[in-house]
Amino acid sequence: MNRNVGMFLVFIALILLSVIVVNGLYFNTPAVETAEREEPVEKVEKDYITTNLSISQQQEYDPDIVDVVLGFENESREQSAAVEENNRIMSELMAILKAEELENLETQGFRVYPYTRYEEREEENGEERVTYYQVNNQIKFTSKNLGELPVLLGRLLDAGANRVVNINYRLESNEKALEEVTAAALSSLKDKAAFMAENLDKENYRIKELNFGQQNIYGSDALKAMSRTAESADFSEVPLAEQKVNISVSLSAEIELY
Repeated sequence: MNRNVGMFLVFIALILLSVIVVNGLYFNTPAVETAEREEPVEKVEKDYITTNLSISQQQEYDPDIVDVVLGFENESREQSAAVEENNRIMSELMAILKAEELENLETQGFRVYPYTRYEEREEENGEERVTYYQVNNQIKFTSKNLGELPVLLGRLLDAGANRVVNINYRLESNEKALEEVTAAALSSLKDKAAFMAENLDKENYRIKELNFGQQNIYGSDALKAMSRTAESADFSEVPLAEQKVNISVSLSAEIELY
């Protein structure tokens, strides 16, 4: 019995000795560095300037089409007489226009409305209240023959037209012109950014954010002073101001100079 206990104790001692030896070898073995040591990164202060630039680019174009609205206005004490006279003049105006190479020829805005005013009595003292009927009618058309427009308007006024409502010169298509002006605005923005970088001792610039603003298309007033001062006035042609279509594009950007 004592012999068995002794053998058991010897066996336990051998196990403990093996554990001690293995642990000693493990902890005393230097670790092998398998990964390369990372080089320290030197922090560099950012040396740049951030600013905002705004550009408004404008360019003029010669128009290639015109929209015209003109009309005839008359009145009479008798409604039927007023309407008949208006129809007669409008028919003459339409006959002139149909003989021309025009687009979108149509009448619009026909209306008849009564109004009253006080007039002196012819045989008795005092005033009397008189009702008149006013008739308005308009003609709208589009023409590409811009050079002949002053002469055409003169013929229409001589035929009885007494109101020129609107003359709108425009481009037949605005897309190409808008693209050209936008490209010019972007070029101006780049030139301005490069100029600032050079004068602030920076090597270059970058556009961080770009915002497009308004796009406007407009022309100047087409009509010069024009009025019929008397029924016998003769219009060989209507004086029109020189026309241009002005297109403007605005944009802004956040620029970083570095």
